[in-house]
Amino acid sequence: MFKKFGLETHTQFFVFLALVLLKFFVVRTLLFEGTGFFYTIFVEIGYLFFIFGLVELFPLYRLKKLLYVTINLVFSILLLAILIYHDYYGYIVTFQAFSQIDQVGTIKDSVLQLIDPIYLVLFADLILLTVLALVRKKAQLIENRERTLKFILPVMIVGIALLAFNIFTQKDTVIADTVLAAEKQGILTYEILSAKTVAASATALTDAEQEITPDLVHELKEIVHLPKEDLKLNGIAKDKNIIVIQAEAFQDFTLNLEIDGQEVTPFLNELLKESLYFPNVYQQIGQGNTSDAEFLFNTSLYPAPWTATSETFGDREIPSFPRLLKEQGYKSLTFHANDVTFWNRDEMYPALGFDQFYDINFFGNFGHEDVIGMGPSDEYVYNMALPELKELHEQNQKFYAQFVTLSSHHPFIIPGNHDVIKLPEKFDGTLVGSYLKAINYTDQALEQLVNALKKEGMWEDTILVFYGDHFGLQPSGLSELDFEVLEAAIGHEYTQLDQFNIPFIVTVGGQNISEENVAIGGQIDMMPTVANLLDLSLENQVIFGQDLVNYYDNLFGMRYYMPNGAFFNKDIAFRPEEGFTDGEALDIYLRDPIEDFSRYEEDYNRVLKLMQLSDQYMKSLPQREL
Repeated sequence: MFKKFGLETHTQFFVFLALVLLKFFVVRTLLFEGTGFFYTIFVEIGYLFFIFGLVELFPLYRLKKLLYVTINLVFSILLLAILIYHDYYGYIVTFQAFSQIDQVGTIKDSVLQLIDPIYLVLFADLILLTVLALVRKKAQLIENRERTLKFILPVMIVGIALLAFNIFTQKDTVIADTVLAAEKQGILTYEILSAKTVAASATALTDAEQEITPDLVHELKEIVHLPKEDLKLNGIAKDKNIIVIQAEAFQDFTLNLEIDGQEVTPFLNELLKESLYFPNVYQQIGQGNTSDAEFLFNTSLYPAPWTATSETFGDREIPSFPRLLKEQGYKSLTFHANDVTFWNRDEMYPALGFDQFYDINFFGNFGHEDVIGMGPSDEYVYNMALPELKELHEQNQKFYAQFVTLSSHHPFIIPGNHDVIKLPEKFDGTLVGSYLKAINYTDQALEQLVNALKKEGMWEDTILVFYGDHFGLQPSGLSELDFEVLEAAIGHEYTQLDQFNIPFIVTVGGQNISEENVAIGGQIDMMPTVANLLDLSLENQVIFGQDLVNYYDNLFGMRYYMPNGAFFNKDIAFRPEEGFTDGEALDIYLRDPIEDFSRYEEDYNRVLKLMQLSDQYMKSLPQREL
């Protein structure tokens, strides 16, 4: 057929066009419900016509073959990355996220576990093409340049017309849900429009936009401040040393959870009896994941919408918890047993005002038996850090110590030399079983730290804050067996509310405060809540959270892992689709769907404005002196 129409010199064009289109169809089928092959062609083929048309303009046959194979490989890797990222995060990754490609080596175990064997079909043709190239000897065809141009130029014009149509018809369409956006716009159009949005967000602010004050935020959040004398628990931890544990992938449902009569978190369950516990707090991280959780706790500001906050704003001087504490004579330290350059923390920590950070260079002399997953175990980290804290305590130097744990990081593999919970046989080989063991180990390590603080006489002078940085179990990454054992354990369907719900626990040494506060909150509310207990004034600081002890009526947003405009208030959790009217609302306590949620449209608009103001405020912050 090719010879009949004089297209024999363009066989590679048609072969690779068919192969790549088929890969897009396979990926769209895995990601989206009800995708069609002809719709795949419509939204993706324009780009392929243009790219492969450029290749056809090269005169050398061997060079063209190399380019086709290379482009085919690049598309295969891109599509594989989209599938893996979606499995773990439930989000369609953008080109901006590939700036963190150097981090893959650190989390390679997690990446490898997320590769479903079916994904390897994306590379099956590469093996076949290699074999054919080795066994098949074919004379090179002599190309007629005039005939080539007559074929390729119309193809490229059609390609440009199609991709231009897709881009310009979608460029002003706002689709909150990234999965829905990629489905409707096409994967490549989605990537281009995402890059356009990121570029637009980097534009300079006007003078009016820079005038963001605490009163403006309070008015938008509808907060009426209470006089200090009416604030509950105000100053009960004043001048105490502060230890904050940000626990990796720690979800709230694991607290008070029993498996065959065994508690998954026995120590934390006991600690709750003398703690202030907030069971209805939700993650709000963005692309920066764990580093964004650090940022949220220390600033009460929203993370960047499209990039890791630490990489976008690491060069700024950010008003923060460490800076507030410095005014009260505190020294601020942070402990994380990873390379400090991971997530650009070597820039973020100075931007947040930490006095000192301890990374893998400090923790580096650990033995093989102390390794769990990405680095040294939580036990090892606490044991190494305690002498540093003890020395400050003995010098009567008040301190704020932040710990970012690692041992419960995906894929949740705890070595056999650690004594963790013994689960029933039905959990064998499941991600859920591995996760519960990792959480159990995290609980054990925390118990050892608290016991050591008590032994050293430091507990009475300490306020301990414990919270999870983000989810551990992404529904799209769970098997049918995982869902079966998980839902049997928790007693109900596992939903996004379970996924995003993280623990927030505050224990004041020497004070037996046993209170479960059911207020709805986010990570953005943690610092204001702790500040009230420490009697730190936030009156003149721009924050977007609130003290959960004293202000019950709340409104906060989540993005990146939920569509932009998703919000929580004291009544509902709301998730938009393309926008507000086609979204869905759940009763925040009963978790039942709410059919008529039209009365909450004002909250939807307010939360979009709040996140916009936070972004503007971050952009307005001054560059710090390096």
